Amino acid sequence: MRRVATLLALAGLAAIALPARAQVPEQQGFFGNIDGRWMWLGGDRIVAGNAASDVTNGPGGQIMIGYKIDPYWDVALAGDVQGLLSHLTKFQNGTLSVDTNHQHFDLELGFSRDWWRLNGGLRGIHYRQLASYSIPPVAGFDQREMYGIGPKVGAGARLAVSDNWAVVGGADAALLYTNYADTGSGVLLNNTGYWQLVPQLSAELGINWRSSDSPSFSFTTGARLAASFNTAVTADASHQGTLLEFGPFIRMAYNFAGPSRSARQAVKEEREIWTNAPPTGSRRYNAYFGFERSELSLVSRSVIRQAADDIKRGRPAVIAVSATDRDNGSNYSRALSLRRADAIREALIREGVSPAQVEVGAEAEAPQVAPLAAAIAAPQGRARINY
Repeated sequence: MRRVATLLALAGLAAIALPARAQVPEQQGFFGNIDGRWMWLGGDRIVAGNAASDVTNGPGGQIMIGYKIDPYWDVALAGDVQGLLSHLTKFQNGTLSVDTNHQHFDLELGFSRDWWRLNGGLRGIHYRQLASYSIPPVAGFDQREMYGIGPKVGAGARLAVSDNWAVVGGADAALLYTNYADTGSGVLLNNTGYWQLVPQLSAELGINWRSSDSPSFSFTTGARLAASFNTAVTADASHQGTLLEFGPFIRMAYNFAGPSRSARQAVKEEREIWTNAPPTGSRRYNAYFGFERSELSLVSRSVIRQAADDIKRGRPAVIAVSATDRDNGSNYSRALSLRRADAIREALIREGVSPAQVEVGAEAEAPQVAPLAAAIAAPQGRARINY
């Protein structure tokens, strides 16, 4: 059990320590995912009649639906089911058949900032184990039914390695006040019912892919490890061992409120328009930002590099702040717009544009930009950043 706890702790720390982005959408609205997995059962062997079972395996899955309340908070409800196929262990003089399955639900509230997300809430569980044996001259069965409820906490992270790919990880823990109903004719001969605390730990690590054409959709594959303590029917004095499950998973997620196209696709379409119909005056660029974000994306940096090249060649450029949120006139919105404009200005300066060539202002205050002929005659191009 000590080695199980250590392994889960290390996996959880590795997942949480990644300098990544949280695995929830940035836009307000509904989101959801569905996953499937195939898990192997390890940990303490299930025992009946002093005979230990072989390792078994089986399918499982989860469905989750959530709602992003604002840039930081979200609420989600998840249902999880895991079945471990009925497995027959053959001995020289008999057999042991084991059937294990469990379900749980999570109701959680999440908080995310940049690369991490924390969550807390309530978990409910149901476990059922049935071991039947026929080892002459004895035959019998042991069955354990468990229902529990209690608090759970978790953390998740997402490390973007490119526009499409990321490493994702997460870990959670729960402590459940659980009712046991033990019946049988073997190690559970006393047929008792009682209450006890059941700790649970789990962790997962995987690779995530997000479509450029439809960034609302993502696909994740990886491995999961989970442990439930005081659960397995064992032959020791407590008859309570650790169920350890491990195996691969796949997950599909969709953000119902997400953008219909990515910033990269929007920039590509805009560049095609400029190529087919070159402007006669200043060139207009759009720098794209995520919801409530002021950091420049890789796509926006590419756009700014192109704008800087035009400016250094003496051509005027207008750079507009484009974002998924809208300015509602509040002080917060205005401050966010200014931070975005300053991020563009600093990026232009890093690309070699003189600070004297860059001006920042509200779009409503923007002056008429000189035509191309006047810009060519001028000694230097200029950049106007509108927000």
